[in-house]
This record gives sequence, structure tokens and C-alpha cells, in this order.
Amino acid sequence: MGKIKLKKISLMIFISTFSVYAFAGPGQTTFQYEHNWKSMDRIHADTLKLIHKTDDNWQYEFKFGVNEGGGNKRDVLYDDMYGGSGGVVIQKTFGLPNGWGALIPALELGFGKDLTLYQPGLKYSYKFNSDWSSSLRYRYEWKKISQAERYKIAKISGNEVKYISSSNTGRHRLDWALAYSGIKAFNLAYTFNYYIGDFTNQSYKALKNELVKNKYKAYNNKKTDYEQEFKVTYNYSKLLRPYFSISDVSKNKTTDTRQAKFKVGFNYAFGKSNNTESNFTYKTYFKYVHNYGLSSRYHSDNFGLHLDFDKQGYLGIGVTTYNQLKDRVFFDDLVSNYYQIYGGYNFYLADNWILTPNMEVRFYSGGGYKAKSKENIPHYQLGDVSDSQRPGMRYAPALKLTWLSNNDLSFYGQYRFEYRKVSRNKREDSVQGYVDNRSRNRFDIGAHYVLSPDWNIGYRFSYLKGNYVLQNDKKYDYQQEVDINWQATKDWQINFAAEDIAKKVHSSARETKLALGLSYLF
Repeated sequence: MGKIKLKKISLMIFISTFSVYAFAGPGQTTFQYEHNWKSMDRIHADTLKLIHKTDDNWQYEFKFGVNEGGGNKRDVLYDDMYGGSGGVVIQKTFGLPNGWGALIPALELGFGKDLTLYQPGLKYSYKFNSDWSSSLRYRYEWKKISQAERYKIAKISGNEVKYISSSNTGRHRLDWALAYSGIKAFNLAYTFNYYIGDFTNQSYKALKNELVKNKYKAYNNKKTDYEQEFKVTYNYSKLLRPYFSISDVSKNKTTDTRQAKFKVGFNYAFGKSNNTESNFTYKTYFKYVHNYGLSSRYHSDNFGLHLDFDKQGYLGIGVTTYNQLKDRVFFDDLVSNYYQIYGGYNFYLADNWILTPNMEVRFYSGGGYKAKSKENIPHYQLGDVSDSQRPGMRYAPALKLTWLSNNDLSFYGQYRFEYRKVSRNKREDSVQGYVDNRSRNRFDIGAHYVLSPDWNIGYRFSYLKGNYVLQNDKKYDYQQEVDINWQATKDWQINFAAEDIAKKVHSSARETKLALGLSYLF
């Protein structure tokens, strides 16, 4: 019962936290890129983040990880990539009186291909003088395994038995850090992490005609583990700060073998947002959309940060999840679907014409993809029935041309080439067969009309032509969408959309995908 309460409390905190956006103001957004590599595993990976910190000390971090080499091939750099885990971290810094440091409560909501993570925490930081500072942080990490991964079926004494094969886990995390900034242009930091965990429910494995309890192991057949990290940051400028770190980490759960983990990356701050006096003016938005298939009754969500560079261009990071079971809303049995980073630049041509080359890259985690049995074949990706959700990437360069007819009406056309690359070790299985890399061409035309200062409406028609079956056993498809946007306040916008999409690959059935979303300007 305590585990259920923890989930509900964490979820309520997460949802209620967004109400504070109404009190958040201008701040600064930072893009972080990090590449990591382990000395013995020799597997490469990346992490991308957009972090927005407001002037009143709220911080919102949206992130996702990318695995390379298919997750199991050594020394493969920037090839055979697919999505890892992703999510959002929200925290608030409260300064204590009389120079006694600061308290920083935080909550992380994360998603993987087969789990949802809830991680509340509390950090205390203290500055000894202008050069030395230290912090102590506690976090409790709870991982809930998805429905498709939770159960298996085995023959026990001649009978088929369905049993829990994967447990939810709870882990206590204690971090201590010491930082020094007394060297010109450099910051040094040391961090020690201690972990102790266990299963929060019992799971089993089938051995010799019986079910045997699984045992929790973190490192060296024990429930505890530790890590330590030394980090050097070079303050190249106020905006750009590259860094390097080396960590001592465990290699596996059953031995005492340890290895080095190397990280190299940078933080780039875009300057002050919503500041017209800045040389690099931009606005930062939080965006959230909930989707629902009216016929299939499946739900999905997309959320992230979006930067608008004073109408000169844009950049964003998004996390897309979906519910594995029908009629499940919000955070019930969610897994990650894909993560995306996108951007574009506007070239203003003569006579109210705008040319926008843009690019979107998606990293699919394989969330919900199971080929072990027909029972576990996942439902399609909502709105894209031809995609099997296998781990991999999608590259989608595009060129958009917009005509501003007048202050209220605009028209656009866009061509996008979408190349879907499937992770090599997931291209073939005994149930769904072989799936190779594939591509399709997408043509969009649309219009946007401003009804009033607070209301606007849009329409889009898309035609898709691929080198694989898209719907009704044909290699072409179409979609059309109507969207309505209401500027509820200066900062809040409410969005509603209805889209006509294919429902199945091997029939002409179609369905309506409804979308309800919001956008908040920090």
C-alpha cells in the first residue's frame, strides 16, 4: 500500500508543480551536450538537455539519453544510435537566512523503454567562502516496470502459470560534493554517491519446474553500490563552459570489478530570455500535448522546452510517451516512445515570403516493442501505424515556404524527407519478421488564420509516399488536421486539434486523433 501512495504523492507533486509557472518569470535557458564512454564496457552514449532557470530560482530540466553501437557493440561512435531514457527534473532553490546556505527540493519524472521513474529529493548546499562550497543530497528513486515486461508464462507441473518476472525497485541515493573555484577560468568538483536499494515487490524466475524468487543485486552480489567523480569545468566565457570528468563506477552486479567512466561535454547559455536589450533575444516556452485515438482508445503524451529566437529561428527538445494499455490516461503504465531535438532558421524574402530550412531528429527507445510472443506485440504508434516502434532513429530534414497574405492570414507549403534507421540488432525477429531501414517523402500544405487577438485557427493537409507499406497495403497515405489555439492569458495558450489518420497498415480503416495541449511562456 505504501508503494501505491508513493506513486500517487509523487504524481500529485509533479502535476501541481506546473501551477507555479504562473509565478515564474524571465530567466536563462542552457543547452547541454555530454558524451560518455566506459573503459571496460567500451560502449558510447550521449545525453542532451535543455535547462531553463527563472529569476526566482525555479529550474526546469528536460533531457534524454542516446545509446550508440546498438547498445552492445564496442568502440562504435555516432552510429547505430537509439533512444535511452528521458524525462524532466523540476527543482526550487530556497535561500536560508544569515548565510546558512540553501535548500533545494526536486522531483524527477523519467521514462525508459520498459519503465517509469519517480525520484523526489532534497539537496542542501553551503558556501564556505568565495572559492569553496559543498552540498549534501538525498533522493529516493522508484522504478515501475511496464505491463509488457512485468509478466511471463511458464509450465509448472504441467500447468501454464503467469508470474511476475520483473520487480519494481526502490533505491536510496546519497550524494556529497565539494567544489573549488579559486583557479582562474576553472572550476573543480568532487562527488561521492552511495546507493542502497531493493525490490518493492517480489518477482520470480522459472527454474527446473518451479518458481524461484529473484534477488536484488546492485554491485558484487550486494544491495549497495557507490560511485565517485572528479570534474573540471573551463569557463571559456559567460555563455560557453566545456567540461571533462572521470568517474569510478561498478562494471556489473555480481563481481567487485570497477571501471572508469569518462564524460566530455559543454553547457551553452543563450543569455537572458525575454530581454529586449540582449544581443541574442529569445523566448522560452514549456509545451505539453496529450493525444487520444478516438477509435483505438490509446493515449500518448509529448512535452518539452521550445525556444523562439525573436522569429529568426527556433530550437526544441521533446519527450514522447504512450500508455501501453487502452483507456489509461496520463502516468499510468507509461513507457518512452521517442525523444526529439529539432530546429529551424527563417530567411525573410521579398514580398512577405519566408523560407525556413529545418531539421528534426528522433531517437526511438523501443518502448513497448516486444517480439517474444504474439501476445506482447505492441499497439502501433498513435498517428503513425506503419512504424513498428523498434529502437533506432529518424532523420527528417525539411524546407518550408510561408506566404504572409496579410496580418491575419498566411499559407505555407513544406517538403520533408524522413529516413527511419532501425537498430541493427532489432531488424529481425521470429514474430514480426525483418524490418530494414526505410524512407518516405512528406508534402504538407496549410493555412493559418487569426480570428481575433486571442483566437486563431489552422489547417494542414499531408501526403506521404514511402518505399514501404504505410496503410491499406499501399505505399502512400494522407493526413489532415484542424487546430484551434486560444491565448488565455499573456503567458498561457490552450491548444486543441483533431487529425484524420490511418488506423491500420492492412486495411482502409481510419480514425480521429484528438490532441489537447498547452503552451506557457516563461
